[in-house]
Amino acid sequence: MPAMKREASLYLDLLRFLAAFVVFMQHFSWQHFSGGLLWQIGPYGAQAVICFFVLSGYVIGYVTDRPGVTARGYVLDRAARIYSVALPALLLTFLLDAIGQRIRPELFTADWFNDDEPVYVQFLRNGLFLNQLWFVNTFPGSNVPYWSMGYEVWYYVVFGLFVFLPGVWGIVAGLTVLAIVGPRVAAMFPVWLLGAGVYQLSVRGWPRRRAVGVALFFGAPLLWAVFEALLQLYGLRSTQPLPNHGWELWQDEVVGIAVAAHLLGLNAVVPGIGKVLLPCAGAIRWLAGRSFTLYLMQVPLLQFFLVLAPYPANSWRERGFIVVGTLLAVVLLAEVTERRKAIWRRMFECILSRFFPVAGPARPVAPD
Repeated sequence: MPAMKREASLYLDLLRFLAAFVVFMQHFSWQHFSGGLLWQIGPYGAQAVICFFVLSGYVIGYVTDRPGVTARGYVLDRAARIYSVALPALLLTFLLDAIGQRIRPELFTADWFNDDEPVYVQFLRNGLFLNQLWFVNTFPGSNVPYWSMGYEVWYYVVFGLFVFLPGVWGIVAGLTVLAIVGPRVAAMFPVWLLGAGVYQLSVRGWPRRRAVGVALFFGAPLLWAVFEALLQLYGLRSTQPLPNHGWELWQDEVVGIAVAAHLLGLNAVVPGIGKVLLPCAGAIRWLAGRSFTLYLMQVPLLQFFLVLAPYPANSWRERGFIVVGTLLAVVLLAEVTERRKAIWRRMFECILSRFFPVAGPARPVAPD
């Protein structure tokens, strides 16, 4: 397996941060936080999550394709990646919400703040990523973006079963898990799987002709823009964000195909984009290293700084206070969450060693 080119890795990191930032701006654009400023961004938050799904599939396709990778290593890496941010995000959400409710309870309205369940039930349900099973659709407290964890974590599980269990057993086990988690989660799995498929095509030299790759890289976003324009023109754009909509799922699948096609053309333009990205490598890595924290902690932080804001509602000073406060908090929190994945991995290694002292099966390596 050839190593991923540095330029391609940088581009994926840049996309990951931009997707997280679009979601951040979408949430900030809500009437609740900014009085509806930049409301035009609203429809694109869910599409940024679709981009996350495809990117996630691509990256997982890459990390499971390394020679000698084991099921044990896969589990430890995924657990460290997820829980290094998810667990602190849950604790932070409940803490900030509790403080905020005491200071300004009128800001915690039932239309978006989840207080239907006791905190310990929310913690267990979301900590085990059971928040989107079948027709369940919950998130912890004010942490609206956390819903997607009830999708993505199960995709890690299913793909791991596909890869590390031999033959048909992996397929049967993976499909069984999808049946257990329910149709809504299963329906989005092909979009996630597109990313893993694109990775496999890329390492096999597809597309064969550079001109085709360039056309895919630049043409896919252009076709997506035309698709969006037509949806807007004919009033077909779903007004319900993921995961609440139903038959409009096809719109998200089209977005997923566009993102996958864009990534399929990435290798064809790597030499050109490298000239732009390599001088900014440090900044891109720095931003990407905080993108998961930004995604998973943004709304509780926006809510908390709204509670603390000493300025008139929807004034520019209040908006600036909320945005700057949230981004600074994300930078600080990332230093003790996703920037410390190695510590979390060692902790999980110690726990796993007590129950499974022998490494799991390695992924079979195809002969050259």
